[in-house]
Amino acid sequence: VATATVEASSGPWFVGAEAVSSARVRSPIRIPRRNAEVDVSGGWTRSLGLVTPTVGVIAYLHPGGGEAANGEVFASLAGAIGPATVTLGANYAPDQRAVRGGNLYLAAAAAVAVPTTPLTVRASVGRERGGFAGVRTKIDWSAGVEARVLRIVTLGIGYVGNDLPRVAAVGTRRNRSDGVVVRAGVSF
Repeated sequence: VATATVEASSGPWFVGAEAVSSARVRSPIRIPRRNAEVDVSGGWTRSLGLVTPTVGVIAYLHPGGGEAANGEVFASLAGAIGPATVTLGANYAPDQRAVRGGNLYLAAAAAVAVPTTPLTVRASVGRERGGFAGVRTKIDWSAGVEARVLRIVTLGIGYVGNDLPRVAAVGTRRNRSDGVVVRAGVSF
């Protein structure tokens, strides 16, 4: 899996787009061409003393798969605990054509900058329940490292996985694969 991200912000407002490419995008929803996905997001964030709330929306677009497009709202709260930045968040996708009955995703993430280096170590865990999980619930996790190589460019590598059974509901079997993710990002 490879991803590329572009982000821009003005004051508390932000917009972004992320393109995901793989042999097949792993999704329980029916997508005619599952080798690409484009996520477009926007929202508001602002530091309020010790915490930073963020709220926004995301549209998930699948080239050639109009009926697979879906959207969700999200909210998170981030703050420092020792050397780590910890984020707690929730994403909710209401009942839509591509989402069977709605979906709720709760997550916790931590990031620690490595002193005197351009590196940041990241880890996350999440719990999903609803149409996207493909089963009653799903737990997922990730861990990785990223490096700011230029003022606006970030490169990263990580490992992602989940607890889906090897044999699951139709359309979810492909989601079981754990794997390596390579990322490149540009922020303005």
